[in-house]
Amino acid sequence: MSRYILKRILQAIPLLLIISIICFTFIKLAPYNAIDAMATPNMPEKTVNLIKAKYGFDKPAYVQYFLWLKGILNGQFGYSIVTHESIANDLAARIPATIKLVLPSYLLAVVISIILGLLAGANKNKFIDKIIDGFCSIGIAIPTFWFAMIIIFIFGYKLSIFPILGMNTIGGQQSFSDFLVHFIMPCVVLTMAFLPQLTRYVRSSTIGQISQNYVTVQNAFGGSTHEILFKHVCKNVLLPIITKIGMALPMLVTGGMITETIFGWPGVGPYFITAIKGMDYPVVMAILVLSSTLVILGNLLSDILYSLVDPRIRGVR
Repeated sequence: MSRYILKRILQAIPLLLIISIICFTFIKLAPYNAIDAMATPNMPEKTVNLIKAKYGFDKPAYVQYFLWLKGILNGQFGYSIVTHESIANDLAARIPATIKLVLPSYLLAVVISIILGLLAGANKNKFIDKIIDGFCSIGIAIPTFWFAMIIIFIFGYKLSIFPILGMNTIGGQQSFSDFLVHFIMPCVVLTMAFLPQLTRYVRSSTIGQISQNYVTVQNAFGGSTHEILFKHVCKNVLLPIITKIGMALPMLVTGGMITETIFGWPGVGPYFITAIKGMDYPVVMAILVLSSTLVILGNLLSDILYSLVDPRIRGVR
């Protein structure tokens, strides 16, 4: 088992290096750079050169890359060109807020999708399956930002049930109940965004499991549909879900960017959008590398978890 994990880690290292090169190259190929964001049309060339020297833009591209990579490996993402604040400190303050929103939303979507997917798969082409499949189709077709705006208009503006912006009331006492009322609307939006694809994934797995011999045997011994579905089929359906949960790791940082921005949630989303608008390339590169790294680590985690529950993956017979 340890050999398999070591092998997967060694395979991930060159991928991470390639991703860092791609992210750095794309930023360098952008039509505007960070100097354009800081310089003015009438700024003397000498001042522009001093700014380039301060941020290392006067060095060759490969030197800039290695200096940037060295900082990343040391946990130093550099400083924001716009705010001059440490990017690592900004991310450390914002990532927990994003996790507080995205993680519960995704776990709730997983739980609901398992129930709906099992019911749909067990009743293939029946009325309940068509209802659930229709719900999934509508959920996939509706843009997240549009659904968020509808929720805000109805429950935040018209009915005034929930606050529209933020994670806590400004100037108020930061209690759990205050957090909860701010949390409900963005949580509903993200859950609805995650739910349709997860439900269809569980449904297809359920349909495949129901055709297996062990289900036929359980039916022959007089097992009830409820018992077979939730006691036997569910266990095997949950195995592929492990892969989905592992691959959801990058969502903990980048999965709610649009929703966070719409609801003014103080997470990574508004920070990233603001950096793009302000051409704050150190921040953009840091978040791109972080999210790409989480994609690799998510796949690695999925493989490791799957190998733990299914020995055939790691070659054990």
